[in-house]
Amino acid sequence: MHIHFMGIGGSGVSGLATAAKSMGYTVSGCDLKESSFLKMVRGQGIGCMIGHDASHIDSADILVRSSAVPLDNPEVAAALKKGIKVVTRGEFLAILLEKKHKIGVGGSHGKTSTTWMIYAILKEAGVDASVYAGGKSGGRSSVSAGEPYVVELDESDGSIFKMKPDSLVITNLEFEHADFYKTPANMLRSFERYLVSDRPANLIIGRGYDLSDRLFEMFSPLSFPTRDEIRSGKGFVNTDSRNFRIKNGGLFFISGEREVYVGDVTEPAHVLQNRSAALLAASEYLTKIGRALPEINSEFWKNVPKVDRRFQNVGNWHGMTLIDDYAHHPSEVNALIEQARSEFRNFCLVFQPHRISRFTAFYDKFRDVLKNVGTLIILPVYSAGEKFEGRASKELYEELKGGNSFVCYAENIDKTVEIIKENESRFHASAIVSAGAGDVNTVLTKLMNGENQ
Repeated sequence: MHIHFMGIGGSGVSGLATAAKSMGYTVSGCDLKESSFLKMVRGQGIGCMIGHDASHIDSADILVRSSAVPLDNPEVAAALKKGIKVVTRGEFLAILLEKKHKIGVGGSHGKTSTTWMIYAILKEAGVDASVYAGGKSGGRSSVSAGEPYVVELDESDGSIFKMKPDSLVITNLEFEHADFYKTPANMLRSFERYLVSDRPANLIIGRGYDLSDRLFEMFSPLSFPTRDEIRSGKGFVNTDSRNFRIKNGGLFFISGEREVYVGDVTEPAHVLQNRSAALLAASEYLTKIGRALPEINSEFWKNVPKVDRRFQNVGNWHGMTLIDDYAHHPSEVNALIEQARSEFRNFCLVFQPHRISRFTAFYDKFRDVLKNVGTLIILPVYSAGEKFEGRASKELYEELKGGNSFVCYAENIDKTVEIIKENESRFHASAIVSAGAGDVNTVLTKLMNGENQ
């Protein structure tokens, strides 16, 4: 069977395409431009074309489109006219893994990192698992081997509701994807209906966020410490005796008579929460198959391959560390700032809002999160092809400029590089941190490559 993927150069679709190829499908794909994910897919022997054209689907049996590809796209329209089945990537993922044992990972933040952590724990325990994630780790976004399949689920377009995993981790949940859900109440209702109708055998929900707190109250699942609990040294007790305890400055997962090291409480709280969620999910599967958690210490966590664009050290420029991060929601940007302050104290943040609908919906929260950043450069909103009328990032710049902070507005990537080079001596920064899910990270590449000298 021939599967053609539109948007194959995207983080989610690329991994799905490589997973389909490993399962024996004939795979092809196309995207509007080159990307690191496109190179990864080509490197695995998948034919990829630049641009969209109706001729691409001549021999296809199924057309898989990313949510960014509209139904009136000429390629999609041609497929529908020919009677070729057209599905979203979430629908195809559910079809692909229908009869497989699945550990699903969803939520507003941290799901990519948690997905790869579960996979790493299972591999360390000798389980030849498979993984499909929305971001690369160790240069790949999927690994196809045996069961279980550790799968990152996407709530942005409702794809998560197509999947029926055996175990489900919801790392956290707060209002996001305003273009799809419209209101927090709609988002909460969608997850409530999903869990009522298809509650998995094992359910883990992270607390400390308004919507996931509501889900926790309703479904009484397993959980792990919130940020506030970690900071106050409280830990967390589950009903099945798999608990979390803080002692001697460390967070530990208690499973039976074993204490498993999660991390030092001085580490970023979101990192400890991702590890905690991963340990709960992995321990459930290992118990099911009669195996124990592997030995886990600080070296294990240090050696888990980092996920691309998650506080990723990409190099140095003039003595400053260059950090790339995918943060694009106020909570994620806030966590990024907290981690940058902890590691570098003084840093320059280059912020590119992602999607006009998101920036408009959370404008006030972005302002509150960014108002105390000492050195800040703001870029225009990266639309990601979205057609939406809303707030402009220059408005945010106008509100934040002045005072003791260094706040600039840059019309584009090249102007950002110029501002950094012209004001380098004023920053007194140990790091330059890029934040956003668009192309803001190219600022760091241009600095390292010496462009715009």
